[in-house]
Amino acid sequence: MSSQEVVSELNRYADRNTEFLSRVLAYGDTEARAYALALLSNGATAEDIDKIQAELDRIRRDLK
Repeated sequence: MSSQEVVSELNRYADRNTEFLSRVLAYGDTEARAYALALLSNGATAEDIDKIQAELDRIRRDLK
């Protein structure tokens, strides 16, 4: 698999799993968070990150 194909797969995964990634970032242990952040830094678009940030904001509001 070429590096472009890998990035494309990471991008698709990030786009389709923003809610899951948000939950990992909010509730996961250090290792899980590291994997989620690595995936996001290598494959997420600005739109994916915005979706995840919105979900994290919602989670934070629900915890109050």
